[in-house]
Amino acid sequence: MKTMHKHRLQTGDEIQTLKMSAEGVVREVAFNQQERLLYVWVEVPAGSVMDAEQVERRFRVFRTGDGIPDHASFSGTAVDMLRPEAYHIYELAE
Repeated sequence: MKTMHKHRLQTGDEIQTLKMSAEGVVREVAFNQQERLLYVWVEVPAGSVMDAEQVERRFRVFRTGDGIPDHASFSGTAVDMLRPEAYHIYELAE
């Protein structure tokens, strides 16, 4: 059995750490206009909600035109519909 968990990311370019299952897969990313925050929905095994089973995974938000390191893996893109801005979320390998 699986479940979906929602995580929040800031729009800045700093590396952000999220605690989740190592098996989690990002399924959706979205930009919330009112909060000016990004959200990612991650599909995880249903039994992985215990802290002992979670790992810290590192993500970074890139804007269009930014240089993206080779060790980064694409997770999704969210668009700010009121400004000419797109946010590209990548997971950084250790």
